[in-house]
Amino acid sequence: MYHQEQLIKLHLLTSLARSQRALTHMLESVADVSTNSKETAQQLADNIEVISKYQRQLTAKITGITIRRRARTQGRNGKPWLNQTFTRIRIEQQ
Repeated sequence: MYHQEQLIKLHLLTSLARSQRALTHMLESVADVSTNSKETAQQLADNIEVISKYQRQLTAKITGITIRRRARTQGRNGKPWLNQTFTRIRIEQQ
């Protein structure tokens, strides 16, 4: 019974992965449509977000793992950190 349950979960997760790939293709289409109609693009983006939320909830129920989304932060990016040894070597080589 346990083995069968694991196979079912694996099948569902495989289906979710396939669905995520389909959503990726939809997002690419949204990018194409957005140049023509901002309104249609926004509706498509909203629908894709709803589907993604549903998939996250389904994944959490199947696996018991909650996938959290990080809120986008606003502000400025920090300066890139460069290892001083590495930058010194590149400067000396030039």
